[in-house]
Amino acid sequence: MRLIVLLLLLATLSITAQDDTTNAFKEYYPISVRPELSAGLGNNSYEEILLEARPVVYYGVYNDLRSALNKDTITTGDAIYLSFQPEFRIYNEESKPVKTPSYKLLIGWQKIFKTVEDNFFTAAIETGHYSNGQAGSAFSTQFDDGSPESQALYETFTDDTDLAALLNRQTGNFSTNLTRLSLNYRRNKFNDKNIPTTIHSFTATYQLYHNRFLGIADFGGYNPEDIDIYGRHRIELGYEYTSNFKGVRYIISEQLKYHFGSHPSSVPLRSETRFLVFPFSNDFGFMAQLSMGRDNYNYRFLDSFTRFSVGITWDWFTPFVIKPTIAQQ
Repeated sequence: MRLIVLLLLLATLSITAQDDTTNAFKEYYPISVRPELSAGLGNNSYEEILLEARPVVYYGVYNDLRSALNKDTITTGDAIYLSFQPEFRIYNEESKPVKTPSYKLLIGWQKIFKTVEDNFFTAAIETGHYSNGQAGSAFSTQFDDGSPESQALYETFTDDTDLAALLNRQTGNFSTNLTRLSLNYRRNKFNDKNIPTTIHSFTATYQLYHNRFLGIADFGGYNPEDIDIYGRHRIELGYEYTSNFKGVRYIISEQLKYHFGSHPSSVPLRSETRFLVFPFSNDFGFMAQLSMGRDNYNYRFLDSFTRFSVGITWDWFTPFVIKPTIAQQ
């Protein structure tokens, strides 16, 4: 039943993603997270993952990125949006409902610049909330998060404590607010129809975990003891190469994520190597990923393992016709 629900969610997203002009779900975001559904091999020492799903949705408030790239003069474009980025894992065990899901709700703004060489430079700021919707102590199934008994557990931890072995994987609370600052540069090569066919995309991101929502409101923040475990700062470096083979678009990418200040039992580095292919005329595609190092799923950051997965995905920035700069002079 849970698998059917996930498939319906992703199928609905696929339908909305195919409408290029009228649907608020389908706009263009150079800095974004792709929706996906996957299965694979490789697990932590405590759980067996059957399926993973990220039915990510972007709700556009304002977006003129596409039109800005096709003005008679070089014009910057802006996008303002809400992004709901849930993540679900189905494990090979009983879980009602899905065990410790992840939820991100972000408010974002992106601004794109087109260079005289017809390349794109995009800056983004996103801020919001990240949690797993649980209320239990992160390291005990017997206590509630924030209770005196739960707080007392942290006093027993040392740098040598294996926190992954103590983690409450059923009801352990994970909660924080965050802000992301990102820069992306896309170097394009166009075909005779002015559609980018070869793209080199470079992205750098700084992510800060903070206690107040939007930096102002005092809710949704972290447990002070928890932030000392998962760390306050993260940097990300990503590269994507997009090209075509016999008319089929494909993407090869590498992303590195490094956390600063986390507990010694948590591996700070994560690597994601991906191959995506989009064989049809819409945004639907297939993906394969090799991930290594620190897990990226709420409190599972205490885990570190290698996993190979395959699945389906959708794209938020499909190449489209761009009016060349020479035609704008």
